[in-house]
Amino acid sequence: MITKKPLIHHITNNVTINDCANITLNWGALPVMAPAVEESAQMVENASALVLNLGTISSRQLDSMLKAGKKANQLGIPVILDPVGVGATEFRTEAAQKILAEIKIDLLKGNQGEISFLAGKAAEIKGVESVGEYAEIAMSAEQLARKLGAVVVVSSEIDLISDGSQLVEIKNGHSLMGEVVGTGCMLGSTLGVFAAAAKESKLSLFAAARTAVYYYSLAGEKAAEVEKTPAKFKREFMDTIYQL
Repeated sequence: MITKKPLIHHITNNVTINDCANITLNWGALPVMAPAVEESAQMVENASALVLNLGTISSRQLDSMLKAGKKANQLGIPVILDPVGVGATEFRTEAAQKILAEIKIDLLKGNQGEISFLAGKAAEIKGVESVGEYAEIAMSAEQLARKLGAVVVVSSEIDLISDGSQLVEIKNGHSLMGEVVGTGCMLGSTLGVFAAAAKESKLSLFAAARTAVYYYSLAGEKAAEVEKTPAKFKREFMDTIYQL
């Protein structure tokens, strides 16, 4: 855990909001969920990172994200974007494109389909899930990172992290992580915590993302050694992160 408790502001997925709050707390940070357009930008003033998640995006939530993101940019606070389901519908795609056009994103996390789609490559999204094969995903991640000037994290069986000039693979984790709704969203919150810690410790965002993904997936491995079914695994996974 980190000794100083940074505040991680979320405008996130209504399906997984409680899990995102708890995992932030388990890492040793403080979560706040302030999606109201009337206060989202003001809340950023006290935060150390901003996590934006498109899982249950609405027009009003998009307005809130834009206001909070612009304020975060002004204050030099890292912005993490999880473009959940981008490419699945026109509205979701337009929302992601608007955010990327108007906000400087520091860290972008997505599955193979989402990252491929944003990189301008062929992708297949079913609901919010990536389907199909992505043989060129590493190249797509690197190209997208260079285009955005951001660190890109691809969450998959083998996780990838790139800042456009370097690429690392993380081969930890367990298949049970894919059987629990919200592990992708919780990784976004985890990246928010580590991005905040990186800013305080002068660590590069690339190194922070690599460390976050490694320990997050390692916790999945350790939890799977103890529990073999999704509900029990999720509880053990949370506790493992707390113990880390």
